[in-house]
Amino acid sequence: MSKLSILLADDSRFFRAIESQFLQKTPAVILEADDCDTALAMVRNERPDLVYLSFSLPPTGGLDCCQRIKKDPELRTIPVVIVCDPDAPEQPELAGKKGCDACLSKPLDKHSFLQLGRKFLPGVREHRKPTFFRVTILSGGEEFAGKCLDLSGGGMFVESQADLPPGTEIELSFKLPDGPSTQLSCSAVITWLNRKPTPMKPHYPNGLGIMFVKPPEAVHKAILRVSDKKTSS
Repeated sequence: MSKLSILLADDSRFFRAIESQFLQKTPAVILEADDCDTALAMVRNERPDLVYLSFSLPPTGGLDCCQRIKKDPELRTIPVVIVCDPDAPEQPELAGKKGCDACLSKPLDKHSFLQLGRKFLPGVREHRKPTFFRVTILSGGEEFAGKCLDLSGGGMFVESQADLPPGTEIELSFKLPDGPSTQLSCSAVITWLNRKPTPMKPHYPNGLGIMFVKPPEAVHKAILRVSDKKTSS
């Protein structure tokens, strides 16, 4: 079966509901488990493409569950993100020792949750707002012009003829519509290309899928104000 699947393992139905809501734009089957045994059975039987695993998952804990996944030669390549408890700074280090691929901490932030998921599974998506503004791309001492056609808290699609392969680290410079009048800049990486004869988005022009990399807080807030703003009817 080619459709993606993501496992959310947490004994709290509330947190599973939040995570499911975050993933509503992602074309994937969402699997849920509320204990370690169920989570392990789903990993073995369903082979999800990504697992979000609560540190405190009963009865033996998310670390034990993660370790058992990573010790199994048939399962160890499945990315596991451990969701740590608030006010428990020691948990990420402990999780790393058990082989997890990344960590998040509660309370969950939608954009961090999706951006981390996209690191392991490019199909993880968030709401993208159609928009239009000019963007300058700087790479290897060269500048390339482009136009942003859609924007989210995690990245943008830029119409551009720049010949830059996925994985290229770049710097972006732009002014947001209805945003600060000053020029904003941040680091980013190209994650995919829209090119003929097999464009990922056939209705879009030639361009670049771009993911922001740790944008300054002020820049990130400005982007969120624009990307989360509802379009007037």
